[in-house]
Amino acid sequence: MPGLFFDSVLTCPVCGQKQVCRIPYNVRSDSFICKGCECEITVPGDQCCIFCAFGSHKCLVSQGWEKLEQKQLREKMKNQEHKVEKEFIPALGYNFLTGLYDTTIRLTMPEKKFRNQLIQKLDPQADETILEFGFGSGANLAIASSRSPNTSFFGLDIDPKVREIAFSKLKNKDILVELQLYNGGIFPYNDAVFDKAYSCLVFHQLDDETKAHCLREIHRVLKPGGKLIIGDWGKAKNRWMRTVFYTVQLLDGFKTTTANVKGLLPDYIREAGFSDVEETGFINTRIGSFCYYEGIKMEK
Repeated sequence: MPGLFFDSVLTCPVCGQKQVCRIPYNVRSDSFICKGCECEITVPGDQCCIFCAFGSHKCLVSQGWEKLEQKQLREKMKNQEHKVEKEFIPALGYNFLTGLYDTTIRLTMPEKKFRNQLIQKLDPQADETILEFGFGSGANLAIASSRSPNTSFFGLDIDPKVREIAFSKLKNKDILVELQLYNGGIFPYNDAVFDKAYSCLVFHQLDDETKAHCLREIHRVLKPGGKLIIGDWGKAKNRWMRTVFYTVQLLDGFKTTTANVKGLLPDYIREAGFSDVEETGFINTRIGSFCYYEGIKMEK
């Protein structure tokens, strides 16, 4: 069945050590030996196997049932007349350019510099659960996961084409990250599940209403005290930066990019409920001023 995960990260309930294990397709796994504390971890009575009890991905049988349930739910939703998929602007503004996204970024921006600064500001820690909203080609997840392999990363995007690109990129690097798609509405996560969330070059592609909605959803899924980091186009730092940014606006549209270039993104972040919102840095590139923004979800 397509979409199944054949590797799972087992977390020891005794010491917290994480280890990647292959999920067998014809054997029930009742226990495993932790590489950290060397304890033998057995399956609790209410779970079917070690992967369902301690894994980042369940056994293939459980995954198969979940896929079937998801398929039935999707079919049910398609049959609802009021169901409408939200339109979105693909990377570089057009579907046929999506495959050229990474190359375009390398040619027009100091890619290593702006991505490394983003992950430095994110500062992922072991045992944190972190969401990337708009994972794109998976470039940021690859850097972040390599730097902090004991962090649990999740990716959310609306574009199935970039999901294929990101999945292939991460698989080639032996990086296991759950990449999910959504329809532009409610995020597929419960309240207060992530320690941090970040996004890169996404919000300039969203109209004003969608910007506000997505920031509210990020606020909802963050834990109290959770941190948001955004890297995106901001207010031009000089006249030349404003002039060259017209290139981005011609591709991605003036409607979605105007709030960014006016420097209004921090206002949207505050209106979504975040506190201590500030611009923490910027990089002038060949096509505009790339800015970093941060905010905190207040403790209750």
